[in-house]
Amino acid sequence: MLQRAGTLQLETGRVAIHMAESIVLAAFAAMLAGGIAFGVPIVWILVAGLALFSAYAVKSGHTILEVAHMALAGMRPVRDVLVLYLIVGMMCAAWRASGTIAYLVDLSTHLMTPAIFTLMCFLVCCLMSTLMGTSTGTAATMGIICITIARAMGASPILTGGAILAGSFFGDRMSPMSGSALLVASLTKTDVSRNVARMARTAAVPFALSCAIYAALGSTLAGGAQMPQMGNLFGHTFVLTWIVAIPAIAIVVLSLARVSVKKTMLASLVLSCIICVTVQGISLAQLPSLLFFGYTCHDRAIASMLDGGGIMSMMNVAAIILVSSTYSGIFDGTGLLSGVCSKVYRLSRRFTPFFGVLVTSLIANCMACNQTLSIMLTDQICMRTEDAGCALALDLENSAVVLAGIVPWSLSCVAVLSFINAPAASVGAAFFLYLLPLWTLLISYEVHHDPRFVAKAQGQLLGLTQDDNPVLAL
Repeated sequence: MLQRAGTLQLETGRVAIHMAESIVLAAFAAMLAGGIAFGVPIVWILVAGLALFSAYAVKSGHTILEVAHMALAGMRPVRDVLVLYLIVGMMCAAWRASGTIAYLVDLSTHLMTPAIFTLMCFLVCCLMSTLMGTSTGTAATMGIICITIARAMGASPILTGGAILAGSFFGDRMSPMSGSALLVASLTKTDVSRNVARMARTAAVPFALSCAIYAALGSTLAGGAQMPQMGNLFGHTFVLTWIVAIPAIAIVVLSLARVSVKKTMLASLVLSCIICVTVQGISLAQLPSLLFFGYTCHDRAIASMLDGGGIMSMMNVAAIILVSSTYSGIFDGTGLLSGVCSKVYRLSRRFTPFFGVLVTSLIANCMACNQTLSIMLTDQICMRTEDAGCALALDLENSAVVLAGIVPWSLSCVAVLSFINAPAASVGAAFFLYLLPLWTLLISYEVHHDPRFVAKAQGQLLGLTQDDNPVLAL
């Protein structure tokens, strides 16, 4: 009798805890929705969320000092990512000032023809985002050029916007310079170079299908349209020779040589600075201001295309990462997400691990409205769904990272569409961002149906290993 009473009391306590967890998470969701609706900056919404979760931790019996330690524990995994973000900010400014961006844009326009314009928009944005590792940076450079050409040609702004959006997130997902790729590697304790190689293989089919769709839809463009010559526009401000492409070439060569990401970016940054001084005529005294505040072009005709970069451009992102990273420490220390984790774990075991991650990442992106926080929340909730970090890393890259581009109110999606001034309906034409999760889901179901698929030729071709099959990973 006493044992039954004790069991009942324990069960009642669990129900009360889960109810409290649900109330806190619902309150956070309401704060996000209300804050975004009233235009409150996301960083202040996250600060309010930090206060909410800290209050829950104290209410649960933890001291303020313990909560502070939890928050700091959450920050530790993202320290290297923050440093790399600052390096990327400086490098983006240096690439603009050195003429590297202008040269690549001019080169890309020579490769385009009206008949394959939409396909080329997708491809050049894929290339630029892979080199830069940022969706917003790609949209602010190559994206603006593509949408400007599209308007001049009378091409569909929705289709062009979708191609730019998809191409911008292509490299945001799998570039070794991407902040999201670095964050995922840090959270899952995996090697970013290995992750990139596996991402490239799983993306091959969705990429090919996306190219086919853009080629088919874009073939309706009028054949008599002329492509503008951007070299004449940029030539008044920059010296455009192959030399200014060296920083971009260095990224490709060093990445292929598997040099560490930090060293690769620093090398490109140094090369860009050298070109700024020796080729473009920027004085050494101007470099510190350039790297900190970003590049400002004196030619107003191209300023909107090239202005930006610098450490200051990363301050808001860094603040968001720092605040949101504290959540994982508090969640871990208080067990706030234990109920949600259990439900996702059961869901992943009933269907497939990736299905659980996909559902979680979609909800996280809709709630958090921020790619970084969505990645961290999905990782926190789904860490038990996979038995190996590299498997979870691939799941996150093929779900949380790309889904941020198709949630219309997500900051990442809004930023890209705002830079290119494309309609929100462009989200529907970002085919790669839909095909990749669906293709990965098909692969996961095949592995779930046939555990030996990872050892077959098809599985090996997709870059799968035993780590991708929980049965074989044990």
